[in-house]
Amino acid sequence: MNVKLAYLDSSSIVKRYIAEKGSEVVDTAYEKAETMKMKITFSIWNIGEVLGALDKYASKGLITESEFKTALLNFISESIKMARLDSLQLLPFTSNSLTTSWLIVLKHHMYEADALQVAASKEANCYLFLSADNKLIQVVNKEGVKALNIETEAEKVLSTLEVI
Repeated sequence: MNVKLAYLDSSSIVKRYIAEKGSEVVDTAYEKAETMKMKITFSIWNIGEVLGALDKYASKGLITESEFKTALLNFISESIKMARLDSLQLLPFTSNSLTTSWLIVLKHHMYEADALQVAASKEANCYLFLSADNKLIQVVNKEGVKALNIETEAEKVLSTLEVI
């Protein structure tokens, strides 16, 4: 069975654990993955970015220390559970994705962390890339992976997830 992959960028993953605009879209992606209708995927790079984002919420007082610990624990435990169920594909860095990211940096004049996500999603042959970053979405689309904005294109994302 060929299950489609949906790449979640770091901002999308954070929305799973911190209620924000677009969280319901990410929740739907996780639900689809839990029922094995698709797989979600992200790279090991995203883990550090998610931890940093959660820490930033806590250090700025946007969430309490208790909410931070809960979000952190939920992210880690859910990621482990989904990896064991094979509904999450955690992508490693490869020399191919790293060198491809360098070319993407130069071609699209973007930050290396974003280029790594683009390269990883391409290397994994992802069907869909979910983000709230319009510039990143434009680059991903130019690089041949369908990308949608979970905040401004929620209905389109949900209808795309429905047919997977």
